[in-house]
Amino acid sequence: MQKTKLKNHELISTEDGSMSAFSKTYGENFHNTTGAASETRAHYVDGCKVIQRAKENSPFNILEVGLGLGVGVIETYNACKDLDSTINFTTLEIDEELIIHLKENNPLFKDLEKIGQDYVCSVGNFNLVILLGDARVRIDDCMNDLHAIYQDAFSPKRNAWLWTKEWFDKLHSLASTECIMSTYSSSSSIRKSMLEAGWVIRKGIKFGMKRSSTRAYMQGESDQDIIEHLKRSPAITLTDDNAEDYHL
Repeated sequence: MQKTKLKNHELISTEDGSMSAFSKTYGENFHNTTGAASETRAHYVDGCKVIQRAKENSPFNILEVGLGLGVGVIETYNACKDLDSTINFTTLEIDEELIIHLKENNPLFKDLEKIGQDYVCSVGNFNLVILLGDARVRIDDCMNDLHAIYQDAFSPKRNAWLWTKEWFDKLHSLASTECIMSTYSSSSSIRKSMLEAGWVIRKGIKFGMKRSSTRAYMQGESDQDIIEHLKRSPAITLTDDNAEDYHL
């Protein structure tokens, strides 16, 4: 069987040897070129403390905003495949060609079955659901009681509607009280949006050329230096009303 060629994306190799891609639609790489796999582990698997928390919670429910080239699924599966806990992993993806590419090229995705609009499969303790379509619409079909959220959408300048206060409101409503939401972004506008949606904001790690990232929680206290910075910052709070102007 001839494999489907990617039309909307160009595959690229990152410095740690793992593959990423460039989106022709959004004009942006999926990952930091320092390393797709290492960035994913740092920001999401480690950033959401998945391994240690999944040992204490079963099932452990994860939402990923943007399947991309499947690196989030792969790295999470590899980290959790030997745990006793059940991992329920839901990911949002707008471009079906990426799903077909993964099904044809990666053994982890070979058993994906399309049911209605969605793709599903199970491998051992790992249950994967890919919600195909506009994330702002499909989020209503996501499970609740989320323990971890990988906020890995294209940047606010490229896809502002997945970074607004209203978007973070919705994620907040789906989260368990112990949920950790992690993202590569440290934008003042999105941090303001998270705060207005009720999230507690703390500084995440530096990765590659980025000086910081963001971790968000349902309870506790925000980092005071972030709060003081945001009070001084002229950056707007990103909302559905101003997203069109913010978007490039």
